[in-house]
Amino acid sequence: MPLMVDQCAILLGGLGTRLGSLTRETPKPLLPVGGTPFIELLVREAWRQGFRKVVLLAGYKSERVFDYVDALRARMPQGHTIDVVVELEPLGTGGAVANALPVLDERFLLLNGDTWFDCNWNALCSTDVVGERLDNASLAVRAVPLADRYETIDFSADGQVRAVVPRGEALAAPYYVNGGAYCLSRDHVRGLGERFSIEQDVLPRLAAAGKLRARRFEGYFLDIGVPESYERSQVEVPAQRRRPALFLDRDGVLNQDEGYVGTTDRFRWIDGAMEAVRLANDLGYYVFMVTNQAGVARGYYPVENVSALFDWMNAQLRAQGAHIDDWRFCPYHPDGTVEQYSHVHPWRKPEPGMLLDLMEHWDIDVPASLLVGDQDTDLAAARAAGVAAHKFAGGNLRDFVAPHLVSQTDSTEVTT
Repeated sequence: MPLMVDQCAILLGGLGTRLGSLTRETPKPLLPVGGTPFIELLVREAWRQGFRKVVLLAGYKSERVFDYVDALRARMPQGHTIDVVVELEPLGTGGAVANALPVLDERFLLLNGDTWFDCNWNALCSTDVVGERLDNASLAVRAVPLADRYETIDFSADGQVRAVVPRGEALAAPYYVNGGAYCLSRDHVRGLGERFSIEQDVLPRLAAAGKLRARRFEGYFLDIGVPESYERSQVEVPAQRRRPALFLDRDGVLNQDEGYVGTTDRFRWIDGAMEAVRLANDLGYYVFMVTNQAGVARGYYPVENVSALFDWMNAQLRAQGAHIDDWRFCPYHPDGTVEQYSHVHPWRKPEPGMLLDLMEHWDIDVPASLLVGDQDTDLAAARAAGVAAHKFAGGNLRDFVAPHLVSQTDSTEVTT
């Protein structure tokens, strides 16, 4: 199985001088955006995409970061961690990462703490982008109309980076800029001294060695480091969290329905299932799984098996650059043999309870959402929740869902 990246490190050390008095007492990533500290938005996005370990690389006003993280840990999902590593003096973006080597995994995602780039971080870290060798690296790039504030990236059609072009020396349009998201390994920051830069030292060295690949994304991109952008972020960044959802049944849609599948040894992916989830991720959809699991009520497997199997599924997906954002399951059935679960329940499809509960917890654009199921009960649950329903009769799931998905970045239909 390909290496799954589970750790996200976020750079917080900059002084934020271009924001003037706003950062006099508050480090830039702790400034509120839409009423929430910007760093919390980034951390929650990392959690959403399946990165369970977060490391904050702090410097300026680091005591404020510690105070905030103490409060954030109280709201942290089970099984997740947040660590803070402090540079006692400014070391540059590369030095800050090297300073954190004792707590960093062999391969990790690295983010700029002042940039929101709506893109698929799992895809950036997947083996088809970064490769399996730990000496390879990848970065996310974005096309922009003007590149005066950014380094630009010159790369080939297959993503091989030829050069990192300094600010003010951009090549001819289209301009692809560094999006502030990287998949790196520990060795990339070893032996370069105490103070150095990811952008000016590490990336050019990797490009010159043929070890750096670029992955293009077209999602929303904003750097909050200047007053005009910070002002825009108050409305624009929260709006990015409202998006349509792709709801997927499990048995018969994501996996072959072989009757009460409760263990990994009986689980077989439907053709194109992983690719369908990744496509929806790339296009800016939430992806949710909603599944009846009457096998629990009938005593075929314990309820813990359902959760363990989902964790295994999502690990498999993440290794392929995809993820499921959240899920609901219903272990109840009125004809069950396990008394605790043998009754009618509003979450059991055709009732819409699972979908409605997800709608309460996520900012979903319901009219633009859809469900794919293989049973009439799936479709009935979707319609009762106000969601378009599509019946999957087998075949390749990606080929089936692609015509129904619309890019959330350019509003064009996607074809197979």
